[in-house]
Amino acid sequence: MLRYEWWDLINRKIRRDSLESLGVPTGDMIKKCIDEGDLELAKELADYFVPESKGLHDLYVDWTADIFDKVARKYGEEEMYELLRATQSTWMMRRTWSGLRKMTPFQRLILNAEIFRAHRCGPRQQGELEFTEDNDKYTLLCDPCGSGGRLRRGDPVDKTPSRLEKPYNFGVTSKPFWWSWSQANVPYYCVHCAMNEILMIEWGGWPLWVTEYDSDPDKPCAWCFYKTPEAIPEKYWTRLGFNKPDNFDDPSKGAQRLNDV
Repeated sequence: MLRYEWWDLINRKIRRDSLESLGVPTGDMIKKCIDEGDLELAKELADYFVPESKGLHDLYVDWTADIFDKVARKYGEEEMYELLRATQSTWMMRRTWSGLRKMTPFQRLILNAEIFRAHRCGPRQQGELEFTEDNDKYTLLCDPCGSGGRLRRGDPVDKTPSRLEKPYNFGVTSKPFWWSWSQANVPYYCVHCAMNEILMIEWGGWPLWVTEYDSDPDKPCAWCFYKTPEAIPEKYWTRLGFNKPDNFDDPSKGAQRLNDV
């Protein structure tokens, strides 16, 4: 039997069902409540549906950030970069890039909106996002991002501090590396967004999106989806040590590194 009740041990409501129903997905329970006419409980469960994944989501973000920090401290920052490259360039980013490059910029925006809603963005960590459009691009705004933004700012829902402070003390780049958007003090976790762009530029000559990373953690981050590669400002290549191609007729040709030109 469904029992959505307050639990003093964790200071919030949680499903405390009987064993027979404890494994039923909350989405199915919401539909069951609607079918039975219990709309108020359905609304409560709808508000609970996203937060019930918070613990696991945040644990994996913090754990990943801690792993990157431990690698950088023991083996050096360049090895942390190599770890990111080795993992993102195989099944993870290669598969994503291959599929997304076949889509229109707006289609990429729609798909990534789904991902970012699930990524617990926004002040309530419920997936709140903001979108804008101009002549050149669509912009997906996270205030904050549910992973790197929460890591930098701290967690207002759980009332825990920035992961760059005690007791976490997760690391940041010690200097402006080309693979950290030529910026110092970028959390190692956030470097994976720069790596996304690096790989896309190497494989196809241009990034399918670019990250607007602000050094001020209180300001939002954004992903910008330009409508044409020609419209992407040159700075998004040069900040990663690349030369913007003269043309994009052959998408199989990656961009050249500046020191190779």
